[in-house]
Amino acid sequence: MQQWLANPKEIIEKAKQLWQDAIAITDYNSGYWLLEFYEKSEDIKPILWAHLLLSYDWEKFLTIVLLAKNYKWYKNLIKLISIANTKNYKKYPYLTISDLKEFGNNLIALSWTNWEIENNIISWESDNLIIDKISEYEEIFEWEFYLEFVTLKYSDFPQRKKIEKKFYDFIKNNNKKWVVTSFYKYIDKNDKSTYDVLLCIKNNRKFYDSNRPKLKWDYYIMTDENVKEILEINWIEKDFQNYLINKTHEISNKINVEIPLHQLLFPKYTVPEKYVELYKRLK
Repeated sequence: MQQWLANPKEIIEKAKQLWQDAIAITDYNSGYWLLEFYEKSEDIKPILWAHLLLSYDWEKFLTIVLLAKNYKWYKNLIKLISIANTKNYKKYPYLTISDLKEFGNNLIALSWTNWEIENNIISWESDNLIIDKISEYEEIFEWEFYLEFVTLKYSDFPQRKKIEKKFYDFIKNNNKKWVVTSFYKYIDKNDKSTYDVLLCIKNNRKFYDSNRPKLKWDYYIMTDENVKEILEINWIEKDFQNYLINKTHEISNKINVEIPLHQLLFPKYTVPEKYVELYKRLK
């Protein structure tokens, strides 16, 4: 499911204009755009993600974001996407914990919003239960699991304040990893109205309908300075702002996916001798 307005080439061009070293693209339950994004990346490091659903009981669906570190583990990411869309498809494509344990190591995982840990915080579950759940995912992903700070104003998304305050406690007292991300659906801030038009088309609603679905936030491609502005508004101290930004760059530095292109990837198949003889006779 594509949730962004621009094509991969335009995203890369914007990243260059902002003097960014890397930029990510996330496909929902799929990887349709990942290869094209990689091909267009040129001087910008492409970070290839997939936003996938996770289920324990085939009824309740949670979300997780997975990043490939290198080509070997990019293939694991594609494997997980394939499993979700073929083996496990039930109402939605999804993964199980067993799938993650088999193919998740050496991938980087982000907790993302509306995810199990965040839901536990909102519902006032005990810290011990939440920390145990975080530890379970740290083991699956070989301690490459990050609690995710999302660049949103607390005044517009009040639940984020409660979630991220608890995350901050976990970082100080339990040595958990945290990262800040900026989720974009379009390139520039003034593209929001165009995206709103697409939402109207998708939902069969008129643009001037006051009750139509609307974006609550400006989902454009942000710079480090834009991110720090939001953190400042949310009363995040400057030292911790820098910590979050540095963690984001730290993840980027760990990633180096080089996909071999323009090669035949068909498996080598040895034809049984009896069919070779049959072919010769028929020929």
